[in-house]
Amino acid sequence: EYIIESIESVRNQTYKNWELLVVDDSSEDNTEELIRLIKDERIQFHKPGKKLGLTGARYEGIRKAKGALIAFIDSDDLWAPTKLEKQVIALQEYPEAGFSLTGGYNFRKFNEPLEYFYKQREGAKYGNMLTAFFKSEMAATMPSLTVRIECMQTGQGSKEVDSVEFILDLASRFKAVVLYEPLLYRRLHDTNYSSINWAKRQCQGLQIIKSYKSRLPPKLFAQSLFRSYINFGESYLRHKENRKAIRQFFNAWKNNPFSMVPLKKTAKAILYIFRK
Repeated sequence: EYIIESIESVRNQTYKNWELLVVDDSSEDNTEELIRLIKDERIQFHKPGKKLGLTGARYEGIRKAKGALIAFIDSDDLWAPTKLEKQVIALQEYPEAGFSLTGGYNFRKFNEPLEYFYKQREGAKYGNMLTAFFKSEMAATMPSLTVRIECMQTGQGSKEVDSVEFILDLASRFKAVVLYEPLLYRRLHDTNYSSINWAKRQCQGLQIIKSYKSRLPPKLFAQSLFRSYINFGESYLRHKENRKAIRQFFNAWKNNPFSMVPLKKTAKAILYIFRK
């Protein structure tokens, strides 16, 4: 439904020296027919002939890529016209950076932002970014990523290319530059993988934080868990699962018993239950 818009956002890039590899993971719709109608020699359509899954499909594209840099775009997201140009320039300015990420926002209607990835919407941050993720200074969002091909090859196959873990693995091995300007527009709709599997993904996020316990200062580890549990609880509230929300707020309180935030949110959830 949205793939042509996504492709057009690539074709409209101010940086023109790109190739777009569309890997069709055994879809049963008219994707191939639509893409064949686009007359642009920079676009290549690949249908492997067997189900690969998201990670397998992305590695299929990586193997076929000829460029020095790899970027990812999902079939329902959009890039700002200057996205690639600004990341290419950033990686030229910081040759020791292995990858770049950008800001962005979620939307349902075009040009109507919902949540921004960062409060900060301009400027850049360069350096070792692993701890920045746990401070909410780096959003590990795949469609905002541009990475040097040699960095991909170093860890290729070791991490799923659809997960936060993949970007954290990069951050543990390479410096990075984050551009806070919103250059990725992530579309929300009822058939998003992230919309359907939101609880599973948030559980995975908690497990990732816990797996880095030995590598983080204790205070930062507790703060990161606190934020994640609060966010998980708020997600349950949005889905009207208040008892599960209260459980997550309690977990947040255990990581920061001096904060009033979990107590206030728990009270809100309890009030809603009684009203219902």
